[in-house]
Amino acid sequence: MREKKYTVLYVDDEPANLRSFKSAFRRLYKVHIADHPHKGMDIVKENDINIVVSDHRMPDLVGTDFLREVHEFNDDICRIILSGFVKKEELQEANEEFGIHAYISKPWDFEHVQSIFERLLSGEGQPQKMTYD
Repeated sequence: MREKKYTVLYVDDEPANLRSFKSAFRRLYKVHIADHPHKGMDIVKENDINIVVSDHRMPDLVGTDFLREVHEFNDDICRIILSGFVKKEELQEANEEFGIHAYISKPWDFEHVQSIFERLLSGEGQPQKMTYD
């Protein structure tokens, strides 16, 4: 019997980032991608998502606001910001309000992201233990 793959959603308004992420992680996880937070929320509502990774600066909605919506829909989903442009104060405020599990800066490293995913999926990562890299 085949082991169930965990499901990851990556939301970013840059198509090249979406392609790169999906290509890197598709063998390990079922990967969904969305180029807009509203599309991402539709995916969250229609699928059993384990981890949501979001860019921060996007049209119409910043990543922390999108992750707040994810949290309100299902607070069991792990929430990660992956961005080169976010203020530490914004992350801390969002973490205190609803919990961000990790912050990863761009450009990201496969092994580093993979280790964060594994930690979160094993149940070791909690929102109040957010890491800044």
